[in-house]
Amino acid sequence: MTQNKTYKTVVYLLFSLVVFSCADNGKKSEGSKGHKIEYRVVESASGHIDCEEIWATKDGQFQNTGIEVLGTVWIIDQRDYDGDGLEEVYVGQSSGGSAILPPFIVFFDKDSNVFRKVEFKNFDVYLNDTVEEWNGKWSFTGGNDAHYERFIFENGRIIKVDKYTRPKPEGAETLLTLSPSKMFGDETEAEAGDKKTVSYDLDGDGKNEKIECEYMHGILWGDPERDRKPTMHITIYWSKGFASDLTGEEYWLEMNVLSTKTNGVNDLSNGQKGVTYRWDGKQYKQQ
Repeated sequence: MTQNKTYKTVVYLLFSLVVFSCADNGKKSEGSKGHKIEYRVVESASGHIDCEEIWATKDGQFQNTGIEVLGTVWIIDQRDYDGDGLEEVYVGQSSGGSAILPPFIVFFDKDSNVFRKVEFKNFDVYLNDTVEEWNGKWSFTGGNDAHYERFIFENGRIIKVDKYTRPKPEGAETLLTLSPSKMFGDETEAEAGDKKTVSYDLDGDGKNEKIECEYMHGILWGDPERDRKPTMHITIYWSKGFASDLTGEEYWLEMNVLSTKTNGVNDLSNGQKGVTYRWDGKQYKQQ
């Protein structure tokens, strides 16, 4: 079995040397032809471990970069991100389960003459599978219209260069905050599906609405802003006799009642950066 696997690996490597220039498993820019470094994902090519590896063709030699990953990896994009004349590669990774792993960049370190890896760690947005030109440099972005962040690769490091958060409505103050910890206490004390209610007059008619909060344990959303944080399912029972389910496909980190109003009803925010809900006359809509 081992000899057969080794034979297949050798055959695969020889085949890759012949065809690598005719095929590619990563996205490239239009001006990416003639790369000095061409990156590829190869499964267990070295024969040392049973996992995917990042290999590269540099100066005509197909070689192992030494970057090993226990899960699944794929090439998102490859080009010269920092303008040093050598191409880098933007790589996605997954554990194969529900865990979300940060993407990373593999680059050739001219000083030490080895390939290195740097991960997108400690970021607050889910990164897009695209590379955009920004101020004459290639950049990596993540987030949405309400909140986004932008990064560049420079001197072997990933640097945050830009961020935007949509502001709250002008003059908005928080009148009421309902958070999982405030409503249900410590996460070890709460059970998924537990419900508690608070009364508050949202439409200014002198009668309180009933705001029902249903507790949900933190899960992996694939969104660093919400990952593993407890959330709530929010339902408003209006004094006029109808109900509004605010959740849809979203769960709320907290519910904030703002002092500003739209169509006579208080605006809301759900604890996510830049997200505001406004009343359109019939229901709350995310803005």
